[in-house]
Amino acid sequence: MKLFEKLPASTGKSMTYAGIGHRDLGGFREPNTNEPVENVMAWIAGELEKLGYTLNSGGAKGADAAFEYGVKQPAHKNIFRPEDATETTRTIAQELHPAHDRLHGHALDLYARNTNQVFGRNLDNTIDFVVCYTKDGCESHETRSRDSGGTGQAIEMATRKGARAFNMKNPDWFERLKKYLVDDAGIAAASFLEFPKTFAKVPRNLVDFTPQKPAPDSKSASPKMSDKQIRALMKSARR
Repeated sequence: MKLFEKLPASTGKSMTYAGIGHRDLGGFREPNTNEPVENVMAWIAGELEKLGYTLNSGGAKGADAAFEYGVKQPAHKNIFRPEDATETTRTIAQELHPAHDRLHGHALDLYARNTNQVFGRNLDNTIDFVVCYTKDGCESHETRSRDSGGTGQAIEMATRKGARAFNMKNPDWFERLKKYLVDDAGIAAASFLEFPKTFAKVPRNLVDFTPQKPAPDSKSASPKMSDKQIRALMKSARR
C-alpha cells in the first residue's frame, strides 16, 4: 500500500465527513426510529451542515443521494463521481481492494471515487468521520466483509487513517456520533441533537435503485440454432 501510506492521517479538524452507503437500501430502517434509513440520512446531513460540516459523497442513487438531498447549500457538499478517477486514485483503490487483480474499468473508477470521498479532490484533506449504512454494520477495516460492499472500502480507508465511522445499522450510532461531536470535535451545540418527531421524505426517484442486468457472457450463452435445427424442433413439437 505504498501510495495509500503517503496519504495524510485524519486530524479531526477538517470539518468534512463522508455520507455514504448502499445504493440499494432495500427498505432498510434506522433502528432507533424505525424510519426508512434514507430519511434519517437526509436529516443528519442537514444537521451536520448546520454545525459547520461539509459532506463528501459519491453521487449515486440510494445512500449517496439521500445524504446529498439533506444538504441545503451547494458549497457545503463535495460530490465525487467515477469520471473523477485518476491513475493515482485508481492505484490507491486497487491497493485496498481484496480482489484488486479483478478490479478494472467502470468498477475500478467507482472504487477510485471512494478515495476522493475520504481524502478530498487533491488527496490532501482527510475526513473526520464517516456516517453510513451497510448491511453488516461495518465500522472499521477490521470488520469489513462482503456485505460491506463498496462502502467498506471507504470505511477501511478512513479508519486506517484514524477517522471514525458511525454505521446506522448499529443502534448506538447516533449517541456515539453526538458524543464524538461534543467531546472530540468540541461542538457543544451537538449535545442538543435529537431525532425529530417526523422526518422529511426523500423523493423515491433519488433512492430507488434498479440494478442493470449484465450482458450475457458469450461463453455461457446458449449457442444460436441454425434454420435446420429450428425446423427439426418445430416438426418434432407437432408430432
